Amino acid sequence: MPRSYGSLKRKLEEEGARLKEEIERLGVREQERPGYGNHMADDATGVFEQTRNLSLRESLEDTLKRVDEALERFDKGSYGGCEDCGREIEWGRLKVLTYTSLCVECVRRHERES
Repeated sequence: MPRSYGSLKRKLEEEGARLKEEIERLGVREQERPGYGNHMADDATGVFEQTRNLSLRESLEDTLKRVDEALERFDKGSYGGCEDCGREIEWGRLKVLTYTSLCVECVRRHERES
């Protein structure tokens, strides 16, 4: 493996553990019937916090999924290769976004197409 992919794998493993802890800590306590309390402002705050926590949890779970997929690519020996074009993903991009599966050129192409 060129450069120090091992350090990127450790970074991915640490990020995965951090995300799992954050998801567990967040928890998301759902109210039985949000909006049916004694005070309208308290109800609104409760609904807002629940919605925010659900959104944050979904985002964390999505990132964790990407981290897990990157670790699978490590196991398969395909980490660092672009899943679209097969070229090597730029080292700087991997260092910043360790779970990426696309090179910059393919990301730009996807953005133009959408």
